[in-house]
Amino acid sequence: MKPLLISKYSPVLNELVLESLSEILGADGMETLSASLLVDQRPCDAQTLERTLVDFYGQHSAAGILIRAGRTAFTRLLLKFAAELGYEDQHFRLLAPRRKMGVALQSLAEWLNRQGGGEFEVRIEEDCWQWFHRPFFEEENDTGAGMACPFLLGMLQELSYWVNSGRVHPIREKPYPQGCLLEIEKKPLD
Repeated sequence: MKPLLISKYSPVLNELVLESLSEILGADGMETLSASLLVDQRPCDAQTLERTLVDFYGQHSAAGILIRAGRTAFTRLLLKFAAELGYEDQHFRLLAPRRKMGVALQSLAEWLNRQGGGEFEVRIEEDCWQWFHRPFFEEENDTGAGMACPFLLGMLQELSYWVNSGRVHPIREKPYPQGCLLEIEKKPLD
């Protein structure tokens, strides 16, 4: 099998995406995915992988695979980079839940910005946090390095479960022409 390359990101983010997809798809699924990518699509980014998964599995199944891979990626991120993200600091651990969630979202956005996954921004609204993601566009015809919305949704779901000890914050995708916009409700479900 020719290895699947996602070199538009930092080596750390490449490894995180590939390990999480491998855990969800298994070795055979990764081989099929790699074989499905056209030669001119290698190296690729998560958006190219999403299009390939949609072609192979269909829209809903591909989104489900990427959401599960995003959850797995956040769990792996915690194991390897919790200290770098500031999640092990006593100050962070003692924050009130809403403040802790906002700090965790901002920290993750800053980390992803440094890893070359696009431009990430967190905005605080009255009843939600808004997570913006815009791919980097290097040239006019370049599709840019971006992350797939379902993958990011899975990461944010797992982050919210972790920060709030299993409580669920509803997250919804909103139309956003320049990338991905996810809104995370501040009030968790009871």
